[in-house]
Amino acid sequence: MRKFTLPILPVLLAAVITAVFFAAGPAHAQSTRAADRKDKEIELLKLEIKQLETRVDTLEGLSQRVKVIDQKVDVQAQQINVQAQKIDVAAQTEQKQLLTMPVVKVGEEGFSLSSPNHAYNINFGGIIQGDGRFFTSGADKDSGSTFYLNRVRPILTGSVAQYYNFNITPDFGQGKVTLQDAYINMTYWNYASLRGGKFKAPFDLERLQSDRDLEFSERSEIQNLVPNRDTGADLHGGLFDDRVYYDAALMNGVPNNTASDTNDLDNNDGKDFVGRIFSTPFELTENPWLKGLGFGFAGTYGDERGATTSSYKTYGMSTWFSYNKGVTASGLRARLEPQAYYYVGPFGLMAEYAQDEHSLNLFTTAGKAPFTRLINRTDTFTDTGYFAQASYLLTGEDASYGWVKPRHPFDPRNGWWGAWEIAGRISNVQADNRQFQLAFANPSVSAKTATEFAAGVNWYLTPNIKWQWDYANTYFNGGAGTTTDVKDRPNESVIESQLQISF
Repeated sequence: MRKFTLPILPVLLAAVITAVFFAAGPAHAQSTRAADRKDKEIELLKLEIKQLETRVDTLEGLSQRVKVIDQKVDVQAQQINVQAQKIDVAAQTEQKQLLTMPVVKVGEEGFSLSSPNHAYNINFGGIIQGDGRFFTSGADKDSGSTFYLNRVRPILTGSVAQYYNFNITPDFGQGKVTLQDAYINMTYWNYASLRGGKFKAPFDLERLQSDRDLEFSERSEIQNLVPNRDTGADLHGGLFDDRVYYDAALMNGVPNNTASDTNDLDNNDGKDFVGRIFSTPFELTENPWLKGLGFGFAGTYGDERGATTSSYKTYGMSTWFSYNKGVTASGLRARLEPQAYYYVGPFGLMAEYAQDEHSLNLFTTAGKAPFTRLINRTDTFTDTGYFAQASYLLTGEDASYGWVKPRHPFDPRNGWWGAWEIAGRISNVQADNRQFQLAFANPSVSAKTATEFAAGVNWYLTPNIKWQWDYANTYFNGGAGTTTDVKDRPNESVIESQLQISF
């Protein structure tokens, strides 16, 4: 029995050990693999940590770079702000300089300097007229033909403190120096401005037309019944959108057709009141047949005494009426004049009627020395006249009371010939016949009437250059012969050409 048992135990022991070995082997293997996985996970975690640390380091580096960039941007922004401030200061300085720099203009209307707000400005203009006058008949036929400078006028105008305008116009024409205009005009309100100084009396329509815009080289016979320039004050303005214009002036009073050339002082206490109202009622309408219509009425009233009598002249500046020696003004002098113009397209028309009523003294000596005595005769007389003028622009420009501007200035290289105009005029003045009957005027020296017929051609080369050719023939009633055998003064015919530059 033992022999059988003993071999079995070792076998069983060996089996148990083998079982245990084989049982423990897989467990140990499994434990080893788990440890390996953990190690690998740890390594992976370490690697991720390192990668995260690397990323953190990278982000910190980027943050530092961003901070550096931000600092640079801040510095650049400060520099830009400083530069912008400098630019703003420079711009403000430049703007201030521009605000103080004058505005310069040069063009067909002249030369001007103005402050930026136009409160102060000065304008330089002028007119030069070179004439040739040739008599074909009349009292001055043998001695009156000549070339001469009719008008040479530098014109200085401007404004001070916006509302105060001025005009200074001397004249160096006809071999003498004359102050034509010198006045100040206060213009706070368009409907009521005040002008003071020497200027054209606000009376006659033809006289008030600018010298540069006349249809003929010389004005008509009606100028013998109206004042020229005078010294005084004038309240004037435009009403109803400037469709009605008025003047109310108090002036020294000058003889007819006289501009107080040598002395602007009055020689007596009497003054002239001059009033005028002129309307262009359709000026704002678009109807071309009505737009250019204007009409008005003017009058003067004054008390004039002394040597303020008038003498009447022809187109050629020959005297055809004057008073006898010893005749002086004795008080009343009143003038009236209805006036009108009409312009439509190239056609223009102007007409006036004038009446001059005046009181005169005639001092004569009676008796023989030493028993002479002075006799004074006083009476009132009325001289009358009329004037009508028509014009037509052959080249189609619009006619007007003012400046004619050619559509195409003279340029023969391109076939442009400027603007061409024809004009005709009739004017008449009749002296009161009683002046001859009462010996205030001598019928053999002074004519009773003068009637002028004139025709002209005007060539507007540019807006500033005009060339005129006129023919005027004046007929007289009386003015020659002797007191007992009165004859008509020979008619005066004259050809005149005038070249004008104005700006």
